[in-house]
Amino acid sequence: MKYLPKLQQLKVFQQVIRSGSIRGAARAMNQSQPAVSRTLRELEQILDTQLIVRGTQGMTLTETGRAFSQRMQFILEELQRAADEIQQINQFSQGSVAVGFSSLLALTIFPALATEFTAQYPQAKLHIKESQLSTLLPSLREGRLDFAIGTLGVGLPIEDMVCEPLFSAPFCVVARRQHPLAQATSLSELREASWLLPETDMGYYQQLAALLEENGCHAVKSPIRTDSLISGLMMMLNGDYLSVVGNAMATPFFMEDKLCRLPVDSLPAAQYCLVYSQKTPLTLTARRFLDLLRLHCQRYPW
Repeated sequence: MKYLPKLQQLKVFQQVIRSGSIRGAARAMNQSQPAVSRTLRELEQILDTQLIVRGTQGMTLTETGRAFSQRMQFILEELQRAADEIQQINQFSQGSVAVGFSSLLALTIFPALATEFTAQYPQAKLHIKESQLSTLLPSLREGRLDFAIGTLGVGLPIEDMVCEPLFSAPFCVVARRQHPLAQATSLSELREASWLLPETDMGYYQQLAALLEENGCHAVKSPIRTDSLISGLMMMLNGDYLSVVGNAMATPFFMEDKLCRLPVDSLPAAQYCLVYSQKTPLTLTARRFLDLLRLHCQRYPW
């Protein structure tokens, strides 16, 4: 390839993908359709490949178009990060930070952490994505998240990531207070219970799944899986479902009178880690947020 693509060509290709059509991209970028088509054609000529196929049902990416779009998105995200960091250094802006984590952090340290961070850096933009680590990894690799917090386990594809242990959190079984099994003291007594578990079977929940299976807890009924905290609460309160959560979030939303921990003490603790890409240097704002995050993790009574 004699020449590298121009930044404007990459932005046009990105907008075509987002809009789903050249017409939509032209409208979004305030350009004419012929101008967008010409830019896209120039990009294809530089790469010596066809990136999209136009048809009566709209446009679709070719195999090379899909491959190029993934790397192109990373390049554009990195350019934006570089520009943001320069602005931070020049004190024109306090930058932004994007972080992903599960409900445990959302219900424990995050409110105080966010309050302290925004008080110190009132102009900084804070973006939060709540999910399990296995779901957050693609966003980390694509540059849409600066870092994530979650539990590691066998089979989790993190060879290209930096992993830093943060804290260990004990877990427990929870149910509504009037649940028929609320006084059970062992997992073997819960064999016929209905279970509600996160969507992922990686990290801590891989270890948990093996333990539940060992005690026959899934022999009668398959668990319902969701990462939605609201759906989980409704199923526990109104459907006699059991769930496994960190001790620190056993009674969320001040529901001590409605939910309870079962006296089952055989669950292993979960090791939570900070995870970020080896390839992407953290911005100044992200490093500032991380410093506060580590302090809050150390202070919290998990």
